[in-house]
Amino acid sequence: MPSLSTVIYNNPLRDWLLALGGALGAALAAHVLRRYIVRHLEIAAAKTDTVADDYVVELLKAIRTPLVVAIAIGLAERFLDLPHSVDRVATKVMIVAFAWQGLRWANKTVDFWVGQYEARSHAHIEKSALSVLKFVGRLSLWTVIVLVVLEQFNVEVKTLVAGLGVSGIAIALAVQNILGDLFAALSIWLDKPFIGGDTIAVDQFEGTVEHIGLKTTRVRSINGEMLVFSNADLLRSRIRNFTRREGRRLVVTLSIAPGTPAAKLARVTDLIRGAIDPNPDVTLVRTHLNGVGALGFEVETAMLVANPDYRHAMDARQTVLLAIFAALEREGIALARPAALPVTPPPSVP
Repeated sequence: MPSLSTVIYNNPLRDWLLALGGALGAALAAHVLRRYIVRHLEIAAAKTDTVADDYVVELLKAIRTPLVVAIAIGLAERFLDLPHSVDRVATKVMIVAFAWQGLRWANKTVDFWVGQYEARSHAHIEKSALSVLKFVGRLSLWTVIVLVVLEQFNVEVKTLVAGLGVSGIAIALAVQNILGDLFAALSIWLDKPFIGGDTIAVDQFEGTVEHIGLKTTRVRSINGEMLVFSNADLLRSRIRNFTRREGRRLVVTLSIAPGTPAAKLARVTDLIRGAIDPNPDVTLVRTHLNGVGALGFEVETAMLVANPDYRHAMDARQTVLLAIFAALEREGIALARPAALPVTPPPSVP
């Protein structure tokens, strides 16, 4: 039976056992300490409104046993007299373990902050938008980690990056239209000039946004047809978002019959005000006698409908107009009517 002083690969058995025990003890202590810190930090994070402590908790939860074991073995190996080749292998193993853990941290980082962005936006976000954000974030972090690892393995990273840069420029030139639409989609998702369900107007087209894709945005027009806009062209256009306005401003012009007495004409604005005030959804902005038009005396009225929905605004407008017509009829005030067109008799048939 070998004694503790037996030499194995230039190290006494005692040193081997101490190194192994130290590695296992360090790994176990790190595991217990991590769980203890995570448990107490979760309790503290639940009492705060900040997200930084929540992010730290997610990173601590993402630590896996292989990383702890690799670090413990790498540190224990430093206390043994081993060949230089073994030291290099242990170092490479630690680098790989850190890289693997770094990839996990990158995934957790992207998932956490994209989730925070989605929670804070309080708006509809396309699943494809979140997928693109996560893909771009992971790709960026993974690229940095892989390049750092390759550099540790004595790979010419500068040459590799230069080659990838030239290839990337060539690919970008070949698909520049697609990339333009893709980055325009990202701009729409992040800046949110409109979201799914908003009613927008683009130049002379108006409709409801149904889908914001990677290349195109689809809008259902008020006539029912589907309008498809390129994302890049859409951002270069002037967009009016009707959903985000506080209401709809309506202007109504009434023509009072010529010959109406001045006393009755002075009553028109009061009658209009009385017809609008009982309606809780409509606010009178102004109403004035505007002048004399081709048909008669013109009275212009501006009102604000609180609900931005077009159909709701038209219903409110109809209700107000009917109330105004009823009030004018009670007061004996007639609306101007266009002169009847002469009727041409049909030609006689011989």
